[in-house]
Amino acid sequence: MINLTKVALAGAIALGLAGTAGAQTVALGTTKGGSTGQVGTAIANIATQAGEIRVIPQETANTSQYIPMVDTGRVEFGIANYPQTAFALKGTGMSEGAAAPNLRMVASLMDFTSGMLVLKASGIQTVADLKGHKVPRFPDNSLGDFVIRAILATADLTYDDVTQVPTANFPAMFDGLKDGSLDTSIATAGAAHVMDIKASAGDVKFLSLDGAEDGARMDAILPGTRIFDITGMQAEGVEGTTKIFGYDYMLFTGKDTPDAVVTAMTKALYEGRAALMATGPLWETFSPEGMGRSKGLPYHPAAIAFYKEHGVPVAE
Repeated sequence: MINLTKVALAGAIALGLAGTAGAQTVALGTTKGGSTGQVGTAIANIATQAGEIRVIPQETANTSQYIPMVDTGRVEFGIANYPQTAFALKGTGMSEGAAAPNLRMVASLMDFTSGMLVLKASGIQTVADLKGHKVPRFPDNSLGDFVIRAILATADLTYDDVTQVPTANFPAMFDGLKDGSLDTSIATAGAAHVMDIKASAGDVKFLSLDGAEDGARMDAILPGTRIFDITGMQAEGVEGTTKIFGYDYMLFTGKDTPDAVVTAMTKALYEGRAALMATGPLWETFSPEGMGRSKGLPYHPAAIAFYKEHGVPVAE
């Protein structure tokens, strides 16, 4: 007896493959695993399913490896946070001496937010209270290095005011707060690592960035940083008024990427919110109407044309 469900499914798959058979294949720079890897996989799947282009994730160890590839046209698209993208365009900060001036924005994707987490038993209540305490010291010019320096600046502190603890990466930082070798850690509200820290070391608390100039002070060191009020969020470490920092996550391309390819990608994202949301909570703050919202970064002409046609504001 023929299983009609299986026949229908096979037909749908065949039609889907047929729809992408003649589509141009392009690469999307991303990382293996982690949040960036998840975002890259979601974009590749949604854009490929739309049928106009076939997107293959190009996985590397970190964003700094594929940004030059996008800049020179060897890879068509890439994703990174706003600070790293801004640094790359100018050849400063994390990209000191390695400018990628040919990058052009395609879309602002979602907000990435984080804060400084401490154990409640430590008695640390504010960023100013970190003075003299054990703080992560990441390698120079790494993202963690810029984040810590920007956070300390909100309280007029520098590395000289704290006890610097050499920290290789974020997993090592989480372990440091758990084992007591660190007194604070960068963390994301609602993330599994926060619950893990609580289970291992006790109740936790996010330090609130309440100063009127906190956003501007962080932005001066970590471009694109904004303050987000997460007061009332049902997550470990969020108690009372809680304001943390964050920035946009960007999808970019090279200036010479064909207009048709960029338009296809932009259209797929613009029309694919429901499908993107279904891939996980990372996409909760994604908005088709906000895809052109990031200020101070140059957008690809094809993306600008698409946004104008659809009434999406493009920041200058």
